[in-house]
Amino acid sequence: MKKISTIILFCLWIPLLYCQPKLEFEKKYYDFGEIKEEGGKVTGRFTFTNTGDSNLILTTVRPGCGCTAADYTKTPIAPQEKGYIDVIFDPYNRPGGFTKNIRIYTNEPIFNNPQNPPHLIYIKGFVLKRPPTIYELAGYTSGYGVMRMKRNSCRFTVKNNETYIDTIHFKNFDTKSVEFTSIRYPAFVEELSRSFDTKIEADKEGYIVVQYNANQRNRWGKCSDPISFTTTDSIEPNKVFVFNAEIREDFSYLKPDSPLPIMQLSAADISFEKLKKGEKFEYTVIISNTGEEDLIIRDISANLNAIKFTLPKNVIRPKQSTNLHIVFDSNLRIGKQNGYIEIICNDPNQANSYIRLFGEVIQ
Repeated sequence: MKKISTIILFCLWIPLLYCQPKLEFEKKYYDFGEIKEEGGKVTGRFTFTNTGDSNLILTTVRPGCGCTAADYTKTPIAPQEKGYIDVIFDPYNRPGGFTKNIRIYTNEPIFNNPQNPPHLIYIKGFVLKRPPTIYELAGYTSGYGVMRMKRNSCRFTVKNNETYIDTIHFKNFDTKSVEFTSIRYPAFVEELSRSFDTKIEADKEGYIVVQYNANQRNRWGKCSDPISFTTTDSIEPNKVFVFNAEIREDFSYLKPDSPLPIMQLSAADISFEKLKKGEKFEYTVIISNTGEEDLIIRDISANLNAIKFTLPKNVIRPKQSTNLHIVFDSNLRIGKQNGYIEIICNDPNQANSYIRLFGEVIQ
């Protein structure tokens, strides 16, 4: 009786083994040819057929870079029915030749696992460079209104007791004056001088000199701090200039025999190997102070939004320790992961330290 049951189950299983979906593309390359940079986004359609014996489902369609986006058939495709994938390419600021790939994962046994090679389709073409605008010829490339800026940000490294000075340049391309109705500075940024009163006349330039006072910022590491301008620009009235600062501690006051804090981490490289999407990985790193002065954690941050952490205290007395609890949430990621947590502290020999977190998230 047992042998008969086994034979029946085997006979039922055999058809299921061979009833599988199969994706077949009509073509795997789409050539846009020559397209104008200023011509706007273009779309290429890939058509495919399910040549298998069961419903085909596209589980993931992933463009190879940020300049492509995809729309596709999201409902099950019956055997011998067709589906599509639309690939959108934005040529703006991308002159020259290009080739991009799009990865497709399906419910086919071989292609439904990110660990296996996906289906690949490709777009290619050549973007004809647009002629320079009057703003670019004048060197004012930031913004889109009638009054432009030479640049809308700056990036610099500064010590916690230093200042940084920069000049913000404007040009009014309109036929009438543009007025600044308000300027909002962060508390630690001050205006040193300007070349105009409250408005810039038609077809004229102007500038404002500003100073960033790191000693008043009360923060360490990477900071992004905007100045906001409200103007009578009829197209773009609100403008922003951003200070991208990295504030580091000045240790020049220390003497060779000064007592110091010494930070020790119980782990600096943490592998979670493989996680199924939806699972969480938790790990605790012990931060110890083996030095002679208080260890102060100035700032702590992660480069991925999937990484969360808790630190019960940021001042660690000599010969004491605290626990940094780390949680990686795989719901927010897929594929190979390489994240880190940056710790900024008052240990002069390792003021910026990193804990690396890596592994792979699978479906």
